[in-house]
Parts: sequence; C-alpha cells; structure tokens
Amino acid sequence: MALVVVNTCSVTGESDRQARQLIRRVAREHPGARIVVTGCYAQRAPAELAGLPGVVLVLGNGEKARLWELLEEGQGSKVVVGDVARLTEVPEQAPLDHFGERARAFLQVQDGCDRACAYCLIPQVRGPGRSVPWERVVERAQRLIGAGYEELVVTGVDLGAYGRDLTGGNTLAGVTRALLGLPGLGRLRLSSVDPLDLDGELLKIFAGEERLCGHAHLSIQSGDDEVRRRMGRGRGGEAVLERIARLREARPGVVLGADLIVGFPGESEAAFENTVALVEEAEVALIHVFPFSSRPGTRAADMPDSVPGGRIRERSERLRRAGEGVWRTVAGRRVGGIEVALVESVKEGIGRGKSEGFLSMRFPARSEWQGRLLPVACVGSDPESKELIGDPQKMYFNPT
Repeated sequence: MALVVVNTCSVTGESDRQARQLIRRVAREHPGARIVVTGCYAQRAPAELAGLPGVVLVLGNGEKARLWELLEEGQGSKVVVGDVARLTEVPEQAPLDHFGERARAFLQVQDGCDRACAYCLIPQVRGPGRSVPWERVVERAQRLIGAGYEELVVTGVDLGAYGRDLTGGNTLAGVTRALLGLPGLGRLRLSSVDPLDLDGELLKIFAGEERLCGHAHLSIQSGDDEVRRRMGRGRGGEAVLERIARLREARPGVVLGADLIVGFPGESEAAFENTVALVEEAEVALIHVFPFSSRPGTRAADMPDSVPGGRIRERSERLRRAGEGVWRTVAGRRVGGIEVALVESVKEGIGRGKSEGFLSMRFPARSEWQGRLLPVACVGSDPESKELIGDPQKMYFNPT
C-alpha cells in the first residue's frame, strides 16, 4: 500500500487551496494510498485536512519528525498536533543523504521565528526561533558531501537569527565558516535572509570565499518606509539599500532575489512605486511577488485601508514586469563571461541548471553530468524562458 506524505505551506490562502487540491488529486489518482499531511497548514487547521479523502494522519510541525513512530503505533487519533509555542529545539532528524531527483541538498540549520510581522502566521505555526547546534549541522553536511552533493543550501525560517538561542556566540557567519571548512564541498548557498542580517562578518565571507555563492535572496517585502513600519519589518527602504550596497561592495556581481508583498493594507500608489524603485535601484533580478493575503489571527487581518483585489493584481503584474526588466539587464552582463552551473537535469542532450548567482541556464550536456558543477561559457540569454544560454565546448573542458 502506497504512503504519500504531503508537507503543506499556509503562507497564503492560495497555498492552502493548492494543498487541498493536491491531496484530493493524490487520493483520486492513487486509490487506497495512505496520505499523511503535515506542515504549517496541518498545524493551523488540522481538522480541515483530516476530513479530506485518503488522509490517515495529520501531524503538526512538532510531530512530523516522529512520522514513522506514530504510523507504526497505529494509534486511534487521526490528528497529532501539539503546541509549537512550547518547542525549544529543532528535532533530531533521521540521517538524510538523498533528496530524490534534486541536484542540490538542503541543510536546515534553524526553525521558527521570533519576529512579529503583521502579515505572518509563521510564529503561530512554527513556534519560536530555534537553532540546530553547529556540530550537528556540520555532521549532516559531511554526510551530504559524502553522498556526492556538490552544492549545499543552508536553510531556515529566519536564517539570520541562527545561533541567537544558543550559547557560545554562535552566528550565521560562524556556521557558514564551519561549513566552508569542510573538505569536498563544491559550493554553499544561503537561502532567504533579511538584508539587515547581512552583518560585517557575513559580508567578509562573501568577499573572501568564492565557494559561498554570489547570490542572496532577501526578505524585503516592501520598499516603502511607512508600509515596512506597518508590517513590522523594522528600518525603512534606505537601510535596505545601504545594506545591499555593502553586499555589492563585498561581492561585485552578486545576483539578488527578493520576496515582495503587494497590496498590504494602506499601500498607496506612491508606496507601491517606492517598492518598484527599490527593485530597479538595487537591481533585484529574481523577484517573488506575493499578492497580499489576509490571514485570520494576524494583525494585518484587522488593519483598515485594504487595497482592492483588482488593484493588487494590476500592481503585482507591474512589479513582475519591473523585475523582468532588471533580469534582462543582469543577464546581458553575463553574456561573454564564464558561469559555473549545477546541472539539475539532462534531457535529449540539453542540460538545465542554476548558475552560482541562481540564474537558470540551458546548455548542451551529457546525462552523466547531472548533479555536477559544470563551467560553461555564457553565449546568450533568452528573455522568454528567463535562461542564460551556455556552451561547455567553448570551455575546452570535459567533466568526465
């Protein structure tokens, strides 16, 4: 009998809808499959998910590491969801050295969040900020490197907060240095981080260590001072731009991505234009646009001056177009240079992967190159598919 585990998100109402749709499709296409649902939606509204077809167990975020244990117990309760506010550490995981078909491996070092952003449910569904002791992080990384992964991605809900709950002066910069000291590591990438958490020590690593990818995905949300204040994001757009300028000084050519919310309550046309201006001035090439979604239980849900849905959709499209314009500029600068791509897939002689700057690429490739770091000459860009075009032959390089 098949077992399917669905790990859900609940950041927006749309993510909830997609999770329900996926569970129903799995039940329809795999009759008799046992479906276990976990993650943030499961933590927030377990009863909604327990009633869906095929679901045999709903686990909260604090219980999902015990999945096999709870399945083997065959307990009577269909819902096992505890109070995440009581969590004090990131649960020990079963040894993990494989990520299915993925070419890169993900290394969780932190979970939960102590921020109080007005729009966000994460503290309610993931609990307080907790860090994985760096010794355990290093041990997991060694296992993944030994399994053949050439790129590791350091992840966390609030990555910049790593170590604040630990003793001994642990920081994101410290654990990053420890990982970069491991033999056999191809390259290291940081996942989403608040730009204001890019402190001096982390910037020194960006400046001095080429194996730390020249890419930063930033949790910006808005470029307007007043909107950021209402969101609870701390300092304004100028502080964000100042930190980005310091990052660019440390690592010229760094490629930036960002999460941005459109239509937050009270966002005027001028406030929205400030976000567009930040994207263009900071040259944020890889943007994730989130139309504001009111979530019950957050401060933003009760805020006045909501933005009409039609206006949110129109602004979202305008912001995406601004991001596409920046992408074309950034991609154009790459043409004629050398990129090192992690080969994620090879099909019919065409490889696809991500550059050091997390720009999508396509290039002629052999199937045995999958999962490898491949130097390629960048010979063009395709704005339609948003891919750089590479040519390994121009490198006179044979990875085999």
